[in-house]
Amino acid sequence: MDEAGPLGPTRRTRQVNGRTGRVVLAVVVVALLLGMALTALALSRSDQPGGDPGGLVLRELSPVTRTLPSGATVVSSSKKNAVWSPACPDNPSGRAGWSGVEVVAIFKSADTTQAIVSAVGSALAAQGWMPTHPADDAAWQYTPLAEWTKSLPGTTSAKVVVFKYPQNASPPSPGASGSTWMLGAEGKTPGYALPGC
Repeated sequence: MDEAGPLGPTRRTRQVNGRTGRVVLAVVVVALLLGMALTALALSRSDQPGGDPGGLVLRELSPVTRTLPSGATVVSSSKKNAVWSPACPDNPSGRAGWSGVEVVAIFKSADTTQAIVSAVGSALAAQGWMPTHPADDAAWQYTPLAEWTKSLPGTTSAKVVVFKYPQNASPPSPGASGSTWMLGAEGKTPGYALPGC
């Protein structure tokens, strides 16, 4: 009787190869996720001097969100501490540096522009903020209608702005009436630089 040679991989061989492939794929995925997490951690915790170590500036800016006009409906709010951004390697004019520390509240109000600016201004004055001429310095998406500044420890400058948020850029806010506004506070810490990418 003739002995036939192997016809192909056995079922067991295919199962082992399939398991090995899945294990290798899982290891690669875990390594990629770990790399991304370490990169994000490195960007947020840099050895570069500056930034907001200990979150002091973020704590100093946080009370600004309590200056919204009475009756306003908060649509969303966020707080963002300083993050280190390296210079872009493909852009010779790019700069490395820290982002600003930001506290933002988007709200709806049926009040007039003058009433909103007045209410916010009075509440900010009680916190030690001083009115100043609003300027478009590219830090915010839109030109502010009103602006206030204050000397804060750990910052090179700090300001609060308020502006009307365009309807097409407004987040949804079911049940709230009136126009959408944004109140934003930013503290620039030592080492601040707008990324040049």
